[in-house]
Amino acid sequence: MAKKFKMHVISGTHWDREWRHTAEQSKPRLMDLVDSMIRTLEKHPDYQSFCLDGGLVVVEDYLSVRPENREKLTKLIQSGRVQLVNWYTLPDTFTVAPEAMIRNMKLGQDMAKEFGGTMAAGYTATSYGQTSQLPQLYQGFGISNAIFYRGTNKYFLKPLFRWQGKDGSELHTLRTFDEVTRTNWFFYVHQPLVVGKSARDLSYSWKRDEVPVHMCDSRHYERALKLLHEIPGFNQDPAKLKASLDTILKQAKPYMIGGKHILALNMEDNDVPFGLLPAMIEALNKVSPDVEIVQSSLDEYMATIIDSVKNETLPVHHGELRNPAVEEGFNGLLGATHSSRIKLKLLNEVAETGLIHHAEPLAAVAAMLGAEYPRTILDRAWKHLLLCHAHDSICGAAVDQAHEDMLYNFSIVRMVGEEVTSRSTTTLFKHINSAKVCQPGDHTVTLFNTLPFARKEVVPLVIDFPKESGGGGIIDPCTGVGGSKSGVEYFDLVDGQGTVLPSLVLSNEPMAISVERELDTNGIKMPGTRRRVLVEAEVPALGYATLALRPRGPNTVAHPPKLPDRPLMARENGVMENEHLKVTIHPNGTFTMVQKATGRVFEKLHYFTDNGETGSAHLVKAVQRNPVQTSIGSPAAITMVESNLLRGIYRIDLSLTVPAAATLDGRDRLRETRTIPITTWLTLEKGSPMLKVRTRVTNEARDHRLRVNFPSGVKTSEVVVESAFAVDKRDMQWTAYGDNFEGFYPFQPMQNFVALEDKKGGLAVLNKGLREYEVHDDESRTIAITLLRTQRAYMTANTDMTPDEFDKYTGLHSFGTLEYQMALMPYAGDWESAGVLDAAYQHKVMITGVQGVPVKGELPPTGSFLSVQGKGLVFSALKQADDGKGVLLRVWNSSGKTVNATVKSLIPVKSAERLTLREASLGKLSITSGVIKLAIKPYKIETIRLVG
Repeated sequence: MAKKFKMHVISGTHWDREWRHTAEQSKPRLMDLVDSMIRTLEKHPDYQSFCLDGGLVVVEDYLSVRPENREKLTKLIQSGRVQLVNWYTLPDTFTVAPEAMIRNMKLGQDMAKEFGGTMAAGYTATSYGQTSQLPQLYQGFGISNAIFYRGTNKYFLKPLFRWQGKDGSELHTLRTFDEVTRTNWFFYVHQPLVVGKSARDLSYSWKRDEVPVHMCDSRHYERALKLLHEIPGFNQDPAKLKASLDTILKQAKPYMIGGKHILALNMEDNDVPFGLLPAMIEALNKVSPDVEIVQSSLDEYMATIIDSVKNETLPVHHGELRNPAVEEGFNGLLGATHSSRIKLKLLNEVAETGLIHHAEPLAAVAAMLGAEYPRTILDRAWKHLLLCHAHDSICGAAVDQAHEDMLYNFSIVRMVGEEVTSRSTTTLFKHINSAKVCQPGDHTVTLFNTLPFARKEVVPLVIDFPKESGGGGIIDPCTGVGGSKSGVEYFDLVDGQGTVLPSLVLSNEPMAISVERELDTNGIKMPGTRRRVLVEAEVPALGYATLALRPRGPNTVAHPPKLPDRPLMARENGVMENEHLKVTIHPNGTFTMVQKATGRVFEKLHYFTDNGETGSAHLVKAVQRNPVQTSIGSPAAITMVESNLLRGIYRIDLSLTVPAAATLDGRDRLRETRTIPITTWLTLEKGSPMLKVRTRVTNEARDHRLRVNFPSGVKTSEVVVESAFAVDKRDMQWTAYGDNFEGFYPFQPMQNFVALEDKKGGLAVLNKGLREYEVHDDESRTIAITLLRTQRAYMTANTDMTPDEFDKYTGLHSFGTLEYQMALMPYAGDWESAGVLDAAYQHKVMITGVQGVPVKGELPPTGSFLSVQGKGLVFSALKQADDGKGVLLRVWNSSGKTVNATVKSLIPVKSAERLTLREASLGKLSITSGVIKLAIKPYKIETIRLVG
């Protein structure tokens, strides 16, 4: 007779590559784990399947130390007995660049092909919340269902629901357990029966017969206690078997789906398969009157439960998932990761931007013109970047050395990005007919814009002129005028229409520059002069502009005219002003900003606050007596650094005196203090609607959180924030969570901007790499940006740190100097009509340039390599397609309306087609008179292949 219920036991491991150990320390442990898995599955054919979680990097790491086992492992994967997830590394999806998530999944699936492929389900075991566009990403990779737990709880969502992304993509979604996430079988059945402990007991009692050993020298003592003699077995007493079964049923039955199916997850961190699992299930079935216990896999379970509810109406959730846990357990949003070890976030942004927005687009266009695409080099850089994106890595939750290793990975990515960018721009330069706009004796400057909209802005350049031999001359002893002439003394920058552009030389220094050539040693140098120059220039979308650098004689004025008041960008009274903004700096370092078009005034911007913090990478924890230090009463030294017709810069120097650390028990802050020097440069440029804010902090204090605050004065309860492939709106009102395990998270993650707006307009804070904001529920609706948050908890074997360990491990305290780049942009209307998203990317992505002499290339002097027209479209990628056939352009629609987009290429295109994120064809696109037209639905990510 069939039993009433069915319990599906799913086994696997969650492998943390970097956490309590570095990646290299983890490899021998991974070797032991996978060796054990292979032996167990080969010895026990009735052990149905085992999920090797952690991404394809786990397979890569294992085979780097056990290459001889490739065939055995491949056979087990191909037979379905070992299952792999769809990612290369499991990322924190709110912290990394959206495009990086696509590359991560693409690499994971591509690597899995040779082993037999991945599981069908989308599984993100430990992302700290779920982004609103994850359903669309999964659908783009052929994945129709998802499994996770963070960002949900049982009071908010049923175990099985339909999850709909902003674009309408939908997934059947399983949220696992609040109490034990992916480990209820392990803690409620395995622990009591195999190791004789009560459920969820995380303690160990020393037992001599298990031969516990521990390194005890001064270098290795921090390693965990290791047991050398463990005998596999399980308690076969029917009473004990029944008791453990009753325990898991009590916990899991409320999550039952289809009136029958009970989930039992056996996927503990870094856990090896228990070879006696089939025998233990058989013994449990004998004492189970109404529950049939079977082995299963995640894919089999999802297929079963989805079929079981096919006649039911499932609840539908729209958008992101960031719900905290209600009751104590292993689940939780863990929503503080976006400010942990903030240096990693800043380095990550530099690395991502260099690859995605500079190196790849320029290399792709150069490839369209016949250059070799540096695929191997770029692929290698992407791997190093994605290694840093594993959730414990990018969130800053691992041991210090693991994060030191990340610096090497970030360095590789940054260096590759810079080198490929430089080589690609010089390659493109040779194809441009700069001679057409030049006169004899001209130099050239070619500017490149890799964003899909035209940019007119003040561009800083560094131009090197060769020294030319000149005759002698007489120097006037009074004026200093005269002497020998060497090189270009005066010049204009002229655009393609012959217009002399506004420009200014900031400095002129003698120098010698190295020269790379094939016919001589690389040790040669050219003597010259280096000029730092500002020029106001316009560069087409996804294109370039050639400027003629035209030497001239001095513009002498025989009869100097009287001029009206000069529109200098800064004045010595602490005021900065351009066409859009007026900024008045106050003695304490705050400033008032007026948006001229609307007359809206933003007051007391830019003050700093610091409070005690003894939490972890994942959670904040305040000390008991927690005064907040502010810079409001601090005197500031205010220096006008630069003032001209193109740019004004003010420097603000102040300091905060804060407690040096918390007490050893973490309850209070010490009376001993440290001084934190803070320097901010405010930059206002001609024609710019934004005020740039660059801040440098030198931190020598522990156990604290430092934030910069911008009171908006905007009356609203909603926050507008860029997330992954979306601009989302979040409620910022304080929410009363009582004594829940996790309380309200007033701080939230962002990508490149956060904004508050009302009917009159708003204020946006743009940023580079800062990933955490908070909007206070004060009258001023103050936007607080986290600059650093140090932490106390550390992932060593001894989690209760001694004073020695507190002194030894300082990486989590972010000591040293950090520099942050932000911009403030007040605007009229809403964020869409004001172009806030474009401004955020304009702030993020610099215009690159190359200096040369006129050449006769086949391309016009100025143009768009690719013209992408469509309001609301945002650039995601421009690269060569992975199969080498043409280039791939990816954009996303940030608006709630269908965009009728057009794409036109300066370089002839023979064919075009739409692709999935997986780069599979979705059908050809017609080309009429060189123009490709397509409708892009609301919030849709669109990928287009162009073949020349």
